[in-house]
Amino acid sequence: MKILFVMYDNGGAQNPIPMGPCYVAGYLKDHGYDDITYYSQDIYHYTEHHLTDYLDTHHYDVLGLGFTAGYYQYAKILRICEAINRSKDKPFLVLGGYGPSPLPEFFLEKTEADAVVVGEGEEALLSIVRSLGRGVVEGLPIKDLDSIPFPYYDPLPMEYYLNQKPFGNMSPTDRTLPMITSRGCPYSCNFCQKQTHNIRYRSAQNVAEELGKYTKDYGVSFSQFWDELFVSSENRTYALTQAISPFNIHYWCTARVNTVNKDILAMLKESGCVYIDYGIEQFDDAALEAMNKKQTEEQIINAIKMTQEAGIKIGFNIIWGNIGDTRESLHKSMNLLSEYNDYGQLRTIRPVTPYPGSPLYDLAIERGLLTGPEDFYQKHRNVELLTCNFTDIPDDEFHECLYYANYE
Repeated sequence: MKILFVMYDNGGAQNPIPMGPCYVAGYLKDHGYDDITYYSQDIYHYTEHHLTDYLDTHHYDVLGLGFTAGYYQYAKILRICEAINRSKDKPFLVLGGYGPSPLPEFFLEKTEADAVVVGEGEEALLSIVRSLGRGVVEGLPIKDLDSIPFPYYDPLPMEYYLNQKPFGNMSPTDRTLPMITSRGCPYSCNFCQKQTHNIRYRSAQNVAEELGKYTKDYGVSFSQFWDELFVSSENRTYALTQAISPFNIHYWCTARVNTVNKDILAMLKESGCVYIDYGIEQFDDAALEAMNKKQTEEQIINAIKMTQEAGIKIGFNIIWGNIGDTRESLHKSMNLLSEYNDYGQLRTIRPVTPYPGSPLYDLAIERGLLTGPEDFYQKHRNVELLTCNFTDIPDDEFHECLYYANYE
């Protein structure tokens, strides 16, 4: 059984390491499927014609293609799938990731794929590889995350990823690789497409083993923890920071303003944390309640002050245009940024996007703001532009308000 993973070119200045496909590949390899190849379009910028020619001259039984949601990704994936379907020796095509998961039937039809994985990919793709079963395949969450092998990075041109500088406060000599220490999130924000509430954790020892491998094999000195929620409790944070500290790295992580306190922030700082992405979203209690954020203005202020006192930079990540948003809520968020922004981020206010799979997408359909998946992908051009306006403010005025908010 020969398996190919296509790492698509997302068109960005830097393509992040394809952790998801590499996790799935590592799982297949651990179950006896050793003949695995990566087609790195993301690095070498191969054309779709090159992909067709490659498939015409290299036989593969199964081809895996994972992607996220967005207009560019959608248009790119359609072109890639057309190239695959044109090949004389077409492999069994499987799609996965946060793009197709909420809309499996739609993507089966649009791409002529043989199967779409919904949810986590390891067990689902293993089942597909064993039987070549067609259609929609549910990926059941794996309870014991320590049982999953580390991502299979060996075939990748690792120097490209290791030398990326995703943050301005990195040293020119830093070498970086991301990790995840958990899967899922216990919260249900209305704009989030990842409604996976059964959060599961890797053991701190398992995290330390992976980090130790990366520091030893690749000389990693900076890491990004891509968890939905890295800081979830004091006990969990203590275990993780104790595991990370011996490696003397710097790192970026995620937290919520209601999951941090001075003791937690001191642990994070001492273990090498230099940046926390909070996902504040809005600085207005009514808007926060409307989006089901489960945090308050008071918690936001307290977390910001404590984090800055700890000497850690902050990612604010404010969105505007959700239900409950008004001109006043935008001005309140602007004032928050004016007072506390340390410019760890260059841009901090974006319009909300109702990604398929999120409650906000369902609301957009219900209100007639979207007619379906195709309409979403045509309207969602990029994260800087409005897809749907859930406020009472006219669209043109909305963009004008957003422009001046970011300008100030």
